Amino acid sequence: MTIKTIRKVSSEVALASIRDEVTGERTLAKAPVALSRRSSEDSLVSRANATPSLPTSVLQTWASLPASVRAALVSSEMNKDATSAGMPSTQSSTSLGSSDRSESETMSNEDLTTFEENCPNTGAKVVLTPLERAPKNVFEFKKTQTSESVEVKKTSSATVTTTTKVVTGSRGWRNVFTLPISYDVNMVAHGTLLDPANPQLLHATGVHPEGYNRRFAAIDDQVFKIYGSQILNYFAKRGIELTYTVLNGGESDKRPMAVDKLLDEMCSYKLRRREPFLAIGGGVLLDIAGMAACLYRRGVPFVRVPTTLLALVDASVGVKNGVDYCCGITDETYKNRVGSFYAPSSCLLDPSFISTQDARNVSNGLGEIMKLALVRSSDLFELLESHGAALVESRFEPNDSTPSGVSDRIIDLSIQIMLEELGPNLWEYKLDRCVDYGHTFSKLLEMVPGADIMHGEAVNVDGFFCVVLSYLRGYVDMDTVLRIHKCMKALSLPTNSADLTSTLAWQSCKDAVEHRHGEQRIPLITGLGESICVSDITPEELDRALDMMTQFEH
Repeated sequence: MTIKTIRKVSSEVALASIRDEVTGERTLAKAPVALSRRSSEDSLVSRANATPSLPTSVLQTWASLPASVRAALVSSEMNKDATSAGMPSTQSSTSLGSSDRSESETMSNEDLTTFEENCPNTGAKVVLTPLERAPKNVFEFKKTQTSESVEVKKTSSATVTTTTKVVTGSRGWRNVFTLPISYDVNMVAHGTLLDPANPQLLHATGVHPEGYNRRFAAIDDQVFKIYGSQILNYFAKRGIELTYTVLNGGESDKRPMAVDKLLDEMCSYKLRRREPFLAIGGGVLLDIAGMAACLYRRGVPFVRVPTTLLALVDASVGVKNGVDYCCGITDETYKNRVGSFYAPSSCLLDPSFISTQDARNVSNGLGEIMKLALVRSSDLFELLESHGAALVESRFEPNDSTPSGVSDRIIDLSIQIMLEELGPNLWEYKLDRCVDYGHTFSKLLEMVPGADIMHGEAVNVDGFFCVVLSYLRGYVDMDTVLRIHKCMKALSLPTNSADLTSTLAWQSCKDAVEHRHGEQRIPLITGLGESICVSDITPEELDRALDMMTQFEH
C-alpha cells in the first residue's frame, strides 16, 4: 500500500474545483474571450454558484480571496483558453529595449531553458529556471524530495507490508557567481626594486587621478631597519608621500591584535576602496596584511613584496592568509586557525633581499624548498644536494662555488611548483595535497611553549619524520633515506626535535583529521619527487618511526 499526500493551498483548491466544473465533463458555455476581466470573473463565479455540485467550502474560499487575486486567477484561465483555441492572448507584457539592457543581460531562449539536477547531499530533484534579467547568475528553483519507508507487520494469518511515500517540496533562488582570480607574480631584476629609476613598485600601487600623490605601506620592523631609508627615498624621488606603519614580523606577533593595529592605521589613512597598499616583509607580515586587506571595506587590493627566502617561495605566491588564534575556552593557541583565501593584486619578487638575512633564516627558507623537492621534483632535490650549502653561505648571491643561474633556477622552480599545485586548487576543495608535506606534525611543534624552532625548520623535522614513515612502509629504501638526511644536514636544517614525542605525533594526526575533513591525508614520499596521501597511520606506527629517528645523527 502506498500513501502519498499532496497538500494545496486553499486558493489552488478553489480554482481547481471551479476549473473542473467549468471545463470538465459538465462543461458550461464559456464566456467570450473579449469580455472584460471584471465581467469574466463575475461570469465564472456566477456559473460556479449555479452549479450545485460545488462544495460550499470551495465557494466560500473563492469569495474570501481578494478581488485582485481572483482577477489574476481568472485572467490566467482566460489566457489559457485563448491559447488552446488559437486566439491571441489579451495579457500584456513589458519588454526591455536594447537601450535598457547591457550586452551581458541579453537573453536568448536557450539562456532561459529550464534544467534539472539532483542535490548531491539529499538526492532531491531540483528544477532550475534562469531569471530573465540575470540568466547566467540567478536561478529560481523548485526542489522535490521523495522519501519512502517500509513497515512490515506479521500476524498469525498474514504478513502486511505498508509502504509510505512522502513527497515534500520547497522553492527558492540560487545565486551563482564565479570569482575571477588573476594576479601576477613578477620577478624583478636583481637588486632594482627600490631603485627610483625602476617604476615597478609605484606602478603596482595602481592608477590614480592626477594629483593623488600619496600611498600606504605596512613594513616589517626588521626590513624597515635595513631598507627603511631606501623605501622612503624611492617614493620621495617620485613625488609621492608615503604613509607607513611598522609591524613586528616575528612568529609570536602573528595574532589578531596585529591585524587590528593595521586596520586602525588604514582607517586613519582613509585608504580608498580600490587603492592597493604595499605589504613589505616576511611571511608573517604578508599574512597579517592579507587578513587586513580582506577585512577592510570587505576587501581592498594589496601588493606583496616578500623580503625573505621563505616568503619568496611560499607565502607570497598563494592566496592564503592567516594568524594564530588563542581560544578563550580551551586556552590553547592554534596555528593559522583564523584566516582567509584572498589574492593579492600582484607580487614583486626581488631575490636580493635574501642577502641581508642571516644563515639560519636562509636555511629556514630552504626547509620549504626541500619539501617541494621531495614531493614534486627530483631535479630540484639534486640542485639542493649539489649547491644548497654554498647558497646558504653566500645568501643566494653569486659565488665561486655555484654556477651562474643556479640560485635563480632554484627559486624559479620552487615558485613554479607551488603555483602548479595551488593554481587548480586555490580554495583547497581537494584536500589531498602534496604541498601539505611537512605540515602535519610541524604545526604542534611550532606551538610548543618556549620552543626555539622556525617554520621552515619545523617543516623539515616533520618532513624527515615522514621519510622514516615512508621507509617503514616500504615506499623508499634506506639509500634514499640516508641521501635525504645528508642533504638536509648540509643545508643546516634540523631533522629531529625533542618535542616530537609520541603524544604530540598522535595528537597531530588527530588534528589533521579535523583540519582535512575527516581523514588524515598525510603526504608521504614514494621516491624522490613522488608522493601519495595516506589516512591510516596508527599510534604504533608513529612509535616505531620515533624509535628509528634515534638512530640518525641530528
